[in-house]
Amino acid sequence: MRNILLISVLAILLLGCVSGPPQANNTTYKPPVLTGQNNTTLKPGLPPGYSVSLGDNVTVWYALWVNNTLYDTNNESLARQEGTYSPAKKYLPLQFTAQLDKNIVNGFVLGVVGMKINETIYFNVDPARGYGPYDPKKVIVIPRYYNKSLMETVPISFFTDKGMNVSEGESFNTQYGTVFVQNLTDGNVTLFYLLSPGQNLTVNGIPQRVVELDNLTAKMEFALEENRSYNLPNPDTGAKMTYKVIGKTDQNITLDYNHPLANETLRFRVTLIDAVPAKQ
Repeated sequence: MRNILLISVLAILLLGCVSGPPQANNTTYKPPVLTGQNNTTLKPGLPPGYSVSLGDNVTVWYALWVNNTLYDTNNESLARQEGTYSPAKKYLPLQFTAQLDKNIVNGFVLGVVGMKINETIYFNVDPARGYGPYDPKKVIVIPRYYNKSLMETVPISFFTDKGMNVSEGESFNTQYGTVFVQNLTDGNVTLFYLLSPGQNLTVNGIPQRVVELDNLTAKMEFALEENRSYNLPNPDTGAKMTYKVIGKTDQNITLDYNHPLANETLRFRVTLIDAVPAKQ
């Protein structure tokens, strides 16, 4: 019964970081100085002394350190200086609306509130206002293997609802490869999946492998690599989340969908370069 439940969870599975400086209590650490064109300030034309309020649209340069190591920044010069530069990333000012409980962690938003144009500040964000504490309940264990029948009977309405006409002997491609229509009887369609041992598939974004065939059953393996992350739907909300494979045995796979920065104190440096007051 437990295996059935675990497979059900995985069946559901198959269907976020403003990223900043060192711990405040580390007084000996000296973050690198921002240099280069990314340090250019903008002239927003706001009244002198204006400070950010909740609801404002703001534009910032930021850097995030975790345990005294640069984790993320939108400043290209700093990224190159610290050895974290990625050619795949666009190093542009971050624009967002200063709102709580949205796409940016609350601690970052609250740190920006009260800032003035061209001001640079450092602040810490604890896990409660960052990415939360590490939650053991977000670690799940799923079977590494499951059995798939090579024969499947589905209502013909499944195809007609999709505007598809099927006939006996017809074949078409699915995520599981080639499928043949075995026969049509009593409003049902019997399908035959043409699988072979060693065949690699990607079903609903999940890499899988055909291990072996036994009569009309295929033994399938979830080909997930240890220490690699995959984007899968959350079993409760359906929203896509990042799952990291943290363990793999002969029979099971352990997945962790805690945020990579869960339980971490975030150290930010932020420079405010523009702000547009919220509409009243």
